[in-house]
Amino acid sequence: MNEDIEKFFLDKGCLIEEKAIEEIQKRGGLDYILKNEKKIDFSSPIFAISNLPSINEFSIIKEFHLNGFPGISDNFVDIFKSRYSFLHSKLNETSKNHFFTQISKLKKGNGPVFTSGIVSEYTESKRGYGIVEIEDDSTSIKVILPKSFKDIIIKDEVIGVSGQFSKDGTAIFAENVYRPEAWKEPRESQTSLKVMIISDIHVGSKNFLEDSFLNMIDYVNTQGISFVIMNGDLVDGIGVYPDQESDLAINDINLQYKRLAELTSKINSNVRVIIIPGNHDIVYPTEPQNPLPKEINTMFPSNVTSLSNPVWVEIGGRIFLLYHGTSIFDFLESIPGTTMNDTGKIMVEMLKRGHLAPEYGKNLSFIPLKSDYYLIDPVPDVLVTGHVHSHSITTHRGILAINASTFQEQTSFQRMMNFNPKPAIGTLVDTRDLSTKMVQF
Repeated sequence: MNEDIEKFFLDKGCLIEEKAIEEIQKRGGLDYILKNEKKIDFSSPIFAISNLPSINEFSIIKEFHLNGFPGISDNFVDIFKSRYSFLHSKLNETSKNHFFTQISKLKKGNGPVFTSGIVSEYTESKRGYGIVEIEDDSTSIKVILPKSFKDIIIKDEVIGVSGQFSKDGTAIFAENVYRPEAWKEPRESQTSLKVMIISDIHVGSKNFLEDSFLNMIDYVNTQGISFVIMNGDLVDGIGVYPDQESDLAINDINLQYKRLAELTSKINSNVRVIIIPGNHDIVYPTEPQNPLPKEINTMFPSNVTSLSNPVWVEIGGRIFLLYHGTSIFDFLESIPGTTMNDTGKIMVEMLKRGHLAPEYGKNLSFIPLKSDYYLIDPVPDVLVTGHVHSHSITTHRGILAINASTFQEQTSFQRMMNFNPKPAIGTLVDTRDLSTKMVQF
């Protein structure tokens, strides 16, 4: 098979690299070349993988726009109503043996109780029992958890419970707790595309690892990569934290983006680059966040697409949910014993709750919307975060969860927090089987 491909290219007057042959075999071998002959330039004496036609189209599945979807509300009630409605329905969809009834529709009696609600309060009794108050749209009830229940309850998450009413009917003694977990049946895609995932580049910082970033670009250009995802904090920004100016190599945010655009222009034009904003970028600090402004987007080459934070995209038959990850710190505060090295565990907690950021009023500030944009819907094949400057690859119930690495070395704040980042690591994903490869730059 390889000999046929080599002979074909020799007949065209050029030698073909081994990596290009491997990529052609993945696309269908010599039949692929014959079908796409008119799209291929054979003028170079050495045919490299970068000379192959681009197959890197992608679709936007769900994207936020401040003046569009899902619409601005004049209060936060709509977010919680839509959250409860969706996750209550999801509990019932995934339950095989019982039906969860809204609290307001429960009939008190001696039989088993199945209900769900948003957690409004969590306390512990003197005897060590967890006590949760859950509510639906109109009423609430106390739930006494079994002493064997050791999981973490987070305020504003939706849970289902089963158990019995107390004698006076004012509480439920729970026997089991259920969550509207996001999961996916494992499968292979018919398309094999290589996706390079990075985050937190921080161009403009004195600690920006430009040489490592250029090494990443060289790898992308020579290894048959179809997509690069840059998952927020593209530049270091201006005035993000006190005395930031002393940490900056570039003191103008427009010049920071100009430099990033210059670097990004070195990526082969047949590679699609998807960028989303983070908390250091030139967008408002509340979430969800719009794509970068038009005047910034025009700096970048045409193969770069700016999308919202979060956003759902389909690449090679796989759904990627891209979220910068500001809520990770809310999870860290709510789950005792976790550190910034536990990003894999935190992302599993997101998936278990079917929500990227359940707790309201902590580090993450929300825009009041007509519906909850942070529900994990549709369920992705790949969940990507960044923000923490750590790195992890986790699989949970058929979903690949990646906390992407940074291109900024340790900052003074991180030294103060005794946190050592894991910089300059690319995560390579093959859309066919979701296999991954870590590449140190």
